[in-house]
Amino acid sequence: MDGALWYNNFKMTIRKEEIIYSGGKRGYPSKQAQTVCDIFCYEPENIEQSPLGNLYIVCQLSCVKDCLHLNNLLALLIKREYYSRPAKEAFKSFQAALKKANSHLNDLAKQGSLEWLGKTHFICAAIAGKNLFLAQAGEPLAVLWRQGKTANLSRKIIPENQKPDPRKFFSNVVCGKIEEEDKMILATPFINQLVSETGLKQIFANRFNIADIADQINKILREQKKPSPIAVLLLEAAAEPPLKEKSFLPKPSHVITPPIDLGEILK
Repeated sequence: MDGALWYNNFKMTIRKEEIIYSGGKRGYPSKQAQTVCDIFCYEPENIEQSPLGNLYIVCQLSCVKDCLHLNNLLALLIKREYYSRPAKEAFKSFQAALKKANSHLNDLAKQGSLEWLGKTHFICAAIAGKNLFLAQAGEPLAVLWRQGKTANLSRKIIPENQKPDPRKFFSNVVCGKIEEEDKMILATPFINQLVSETGLKQIFANRFNIADIADQINKILREQKKPSPIAVLLLEAAAEPPLKEKSFLPKPSHVITPPIDLGEILK
């Protein structure tokens, strides 16, 4: 299903394609590590929530204890907090949602539950009108394709050699504007083994829409004898005719750490 977002007098439609292959069985403890991948896509449930736009989450968790529910739990915590105060700015709501997730993981750590630490790969994106907010933890991949150029957003979010810390699971945020015909890929770590960065650029450049891109990635995945668990979410922005009435989104202000400007990444 495509999600429609309103910004000023423009309607922005976000199309999506999902690819998911996940091993492991939730709820069954095992002496061997299990890996599960998930994709969660949330839209406003009423007109009051509409300024907050859509929320997209892609995640992977590997563990040996019965903590494979953590993907679902974190996604639900983030979603509930993000949409809990519709009158709040989207940027502040995103910040609050990340803090809620950080707080829960910190509580788990205090209780001695650290099985998930360093084994969780999580990426969260919100698109409110033309505003994009993106945060991640672990080693997932976020790539933006715009006007023939690709930008690896993940490199700006997670500093090299950063050690996992349950107190600030999410620490950095990329902020910017979505433009018409932008395409994004949000994926779990196996994507880096499945296709090289150069190969990914070629796939974006030679395919007109995300349905074609998804077909190509699926084809590559089918060629693997024993593919590792993977989750890939493809997003594509398209603008529609203007509305008669305007509604304005407030400017974002504060964030966990100073935001990383998307324009600087794309230079």
